Amino acid sequence: MDYLLGIDIGTSGTRGVLMDREGKIFARAGREYSIDIPQPGWAEQDPKMWWEATTQVIREVIKKSEVNPQQIRGIGLSGQMHGTVFLDKNLLPFRPVIIWADQRSSSQCESIYRKIGKERLAELTGSPIATGFMCSTLLWMKENQPEEFSQIYKVILAKDYIRYRLTGNLGAEVTDASSTLLLDIKRRCWSEELLDILRLPLDILPEEVHESQEVAGYLLAEAARDSGLIEGIPVVYGGGDQSMQAVGNGIIRPGILSSTIGTGGQLFITVDKFTYDPKLRIHTFCHAIPNTYHLLGAILSAGLSLKWLRENILHTPDAYQIFDEEVGKIKAGSEGIIFLPYLLGERSPYMNPQAKGVFFGLSLKHHRAHLIRAVMEGVVFALRDCLEVFEELGVKIERVIASGGGAKSRVWRQMQADIFNKEIFMTQSTEQAAMGAAILAGVGVEIYKDVKKGCKKIVKLKEEKIKPIPENVDIYRKQFKIYKSLYRDLKGDFKRLEGKAV
Repeated sequence: MDYLLGIDIGTSGTRGVLMDREGKIFARAGREYSIDIPQPGWAEQDPKMWWEATTQVIREVIKKSEVNPQQIRGIGLSGQMHGTVFLDKNLLPFRPVIIWADQRSSSQCESIYRKIGKERLAELTGSPIATGFMCSTLLWMKENQPEEFSQIYKVILAKDYIRYRLTGNLGAEVTDASSTLLLDIKRRCWSEELLDILRLPLDILPEEVHESQEVAGYLLAEAARDSGLIEGIPVVYGGGDQSMQAVGNGIIRPGILSSTIGTGGQLFITVDKFTYDPKLRIHTFCHAIPNTYHLLGAILSAGLSLKWLRENILHTPDAYQIFDEEVGKIKAGSEGIIFLPYLLGERSPYMNPQAKGVFFGLSLKHHRAHLIRAVMEGVVFALRDCLEVFEELGVKIERVIASGGGAKSRVWRQMQADIFNKEIFMTQSTEQAAMGAAILAGVGVEIYKDVKKGCKKIVKLKEEKIKPIPENVDIYRKQFKIYKSLYRDLKGDFKRLEGKAV
């Protein structure tokens, strides 16, 4: 029997699944890790931690499944997007990775707009620049840590580092490369124009940019020893975690929207031609399917907001299932509390690193369950903010699929149904990003003819769907208007709070 292995190198942990060609999961495993915050607004991780987690996950998957590693036909990779791994001439990481959640490069983002112009940036990349992207991070390092910048031999992304450790391949692929803001997205190659304007050297990037399902290389002997696998297994390029979760959820044609609540939150929809928001409120990136793209609305603090509340405010070890039970007893709207989940600033649709988290409407009648519910609602309001941009661009939405860790919460799924005023579906697969990576591996080794055929065989919807509750829809419609006005009213105060002139 043939098996496929999918590995997802996420922000809060690495996940792995082992499935057969029919999509039956034989084992899954995960390892969690943390984000380092050396200064307020900074966010870093050690790439060696990713490698250790990856090898542990692979060994656990093999042990649980009792599958002979010789029967594993291919490996696919998914990974957190945007962050920068810095390699020296020995191809070793010489400093921590600056990940997507990092906020230090806000002035560089403003500089990029001045140098290139928003209109030309949109034409080339289809996307606004944000802190934590490789493009702005490199400029920050060049200006603030020139000695470290001079040590750079290559820069790569999270899952590309793991692929390098597995195969020795330093290449890049289109989905993650487009998230660096250094890619000419229509030509699907590095933008020499952008690099020249920003005075960034082309040779520090991987030489070629490939399609996601192409075979990148074969498992090295050392990697096989570390992981318990067999030398020579094909490894495909894989993709950024959002494209991979989309493949794992079957979101490969226009009309199907994924709503993901993980550490961050994302709305994702496929478009079959290059489409972008001229106001640069959301992103357009390459999809894992050749010659297709996707629109992405991304918020920075989704599940992270709930984790922050649990650990920093409530100081409780309670499982999230207990939160669900408590929140289920509170009416929609949290009796007047509205939460702005801008704990790391915000990306879509505001692109504002100065934005701050806010509880609005507190009174003596409120208790912990109200706060929990308000945080969960605030996350979905932030996603609704992105959804309005999609709709403004004329994107048709036939179906919404809930994804990520937040999809495990029935309460959170109901909130999405009520706040979006749309039915919410789920697929039968779990660990969708790792599943998507496994499907890509199957395409690369020719088990499936293409991504669409692989998804048709593997991805199935659950029978359960959640419908909007009309009473809740009405409550949330009114609260969402207040939510949006709060940001507008506080925007200047966010800047003043950081000592910046309005």
